[in-house]
Amino acid sequence: MTDQHVAADAVNAPQGAAEGDVLPVPRPAPPHATEILLEVGEPKILQFTQKQKIPAIAELVWNALDANATSVVVELRRSVTDAITEIVVTDNGHGITPERARESFRQYGASWKSSKTHTEGNRRILHGRLGEGRLYVFALGTEFVWESVALVEGKPVATRITADVRRATKWHVEEPTATSAAPGTTVHIHVPDDKRLRPLEASDAAANLTAKLAFYLKAYPEATVEFDGVRLDPDEIIEDSRDLMLDLPEEYAQDAPPPFITFVEWKERMSDRKMLVCNSDGIALAEYGDDWSDAVVNFTPYLRSNRFNDLAVAELHMLTMTHSALLDAATKAIRDHLRERSRAIETQVVRQLKDEGIYPYKTENPSATEIIERRTFDVVVTVARNALPQRGAARKLSVNLIRTALERGPGDLQKILESVLSLNDEDRGNLARLLDRTELSDVIGAAATVANRLDFIGGLRKIFASDLLRKELREVDQLHPMIAQNLWLFGEEWTLARPEVGLTAVLRTHLDLLGEDAVLENQLNTVRREDGRAGRVDIVLFRGIGDERSNERLVVELKRPSVIIGRKELDQVKSYARAIVDNPQYRGTKCKWRFYLVTYEFDHAILRDIRQQGKPDGLADDQPEYEVWVKSWGEIFDTAERKLSFFQRQLNYEATDERVTQHLVASYEHYIPESLHPSVPNSP
Repeated sequence: MTDQHVAADAVNAPQGAAEGDVLPVPRPAPPHATEILLEVGEPKILQFTQKQKIPAIAELVWNALDANATSVVVELRRSVTDAITEIVVTDNGHGITPERARESFRQYGASWKSSKTHTEGNRRILHGRLGEGRLYVFALGTEFVWESVALVEGKPVATRITADVRRATKWHVEEPTATSAAPGTTVHIHVPDDKRLRPLEASDAAANLTAKLAFYLKAYPEATVEFDGVRLDPDEIIEDSRDLMLDLPEEYAQDAPPPFITFVEWKERMSDRKMLVCNSDGIALAEYGDDWSDAVVNFTPYLRSNRFNDLAVAELHMLTMTHSALLDAATKAIRDHLRERSRAIETQVVRQLKDEGIYPYKTENPSATEIIERRTFDVVVTVARNALPQRGAARKLSVNLIRTALERGPGDLQKILESVLSLNDEDRGNLARLLDRTELSDVIGAAATVANRLDFIGGLRKIFASDLLRKELREVDQLHPMIAQNLWLFGEEWTLARPEVGLTAVLRTHLDLLGEDAVLENQLNTVRREDGRAGRVDIVLFRGIGDERSNERLVVELKRPSVIIGRKELDQVKSYARAIVDNPQYRGTKCKWRFYLVTYEFDHAILRDIRQQGKPDGLADDQPEYEVWVKSWGEIFDTAERKLSFFQRQLNYEATDERVTQHLVASYEHYIPESLHPSVPNSP
């Protein structure tokens, strides 16, 4: 008894029957089935489970078209929850004879097409000749049935073939039976509950399939293909088609007609855009190279030559060896034309925005940075052109959002493109790669960083220069959070540093050396006044960076603006530094410590300590293991601004009072004094 018989008997066993029970009335056996072992290892077959879904459907359609079908219908059957449970592909081709079934399903790569170039009766060009098309069902489901009717000696004969992914090398071909049905084949693919076929469920699934079959359907209009209720019509998705002449190598110069590229632009993005190697009629025979993925143009290139009219299977596999010069010429022509089309589309998009009066750049003499920003904007808005609202205030708003995002940085741009314009993942990925290649994103990002830093420094200067604002500023929940987010003030290397939990115990052990008002930053939640608000204390902020070779530690004591640093405070931080580096946990390690004592003002009594000959200003204690620095906020701001001055000149950027206030409100709304909030009319 075959596996198929055993399975069928088990399914028809009465409820409650135990395994091994003898059934009193066995049901009639199905027609005898021949078990065929596919002569290739199971791993080779199971690799098809990873194939893409749309190409897998296309292979089943090609099989039908190669059988001279004039009608191919792909039906997606769904459950009540709209999940695909079965795929049924029906065609009216010449069908599969019993003999052909036993031959084709036995040997991997074996196909009646392998020695032919045209379908039976020479009616059409053959697409598939590799004998792999039937194996693409493994990408779509787990159980498969072919029900086919073919003429044998002029009479219709039905053949049924079954397969199962759990026994991938075993195929069952049932004995043929006489029938009155017309020739044709129906393929049933069972889709299990846990298998998702998102590409087939996508709104552009029919269009993606059409792109793969486009020139075949245009060449043979008598053949129709329907996918999930939609008839595939290439003319509905082709935006433009033009032929590109090639700079041909000498050995192809005399071909008549000469090889050329048909460059097809689609109205929407297609998932598969490899160059297709075609015969002179544009019927695709093979794919070549990687996907042509472009952020602006949606296209597929077709390399057409009569040299490919009668290629055998082996020759298709050797294209890179036998026709490498032609393939290189085709690649160059595609790249050159793609560059021209991208520029043309970008020019058209920008001209349209200017005609509508919503192009956001109007400066007659733009700065160098604005020129770069304009170039970036032109690229981004061109990529996003189809996602922009078509008219009205929403369109203008979207354009201005793109410009605003560019001014703030690439991160904001990605948020706008994703959440506001709903640009799909692929377009955003293509855009990101394009910006990376042109380095425009880096320039805009750097410009935004410099401008934000200048605004931040200007904002803090404004706060410290005002007696009212300085009095309102609270260290615990205002000054500390802002400084903690801008550690570049103490050196660029600290920009990405993070709090180091392992330091907490050691820093806390010796904290009393700094005085009773000093608190570690990770313990600020315990500091409260009687009214429940954060108390006024000296905050110890700490960070660490390093690797297996060396480490650095930054410890910053943020003094209250009301405290004037004198001899007492300096001696405290020196004692604290020495106690830390002498702790057994860090003694003898390759670690450099930098201690900063920062305040609004310091006493003249310590000037000799922090203005030593041959030492940088502010360095009060310079030891092999550590340094102690005393810095006023003014000195820190001056140093940071000097580092930014070159970029500031290039940006032609001025941190005006209005700009710095807007920056503080936008970026640090919860940390700034109440008088700076827009709701307060008389802010200084």
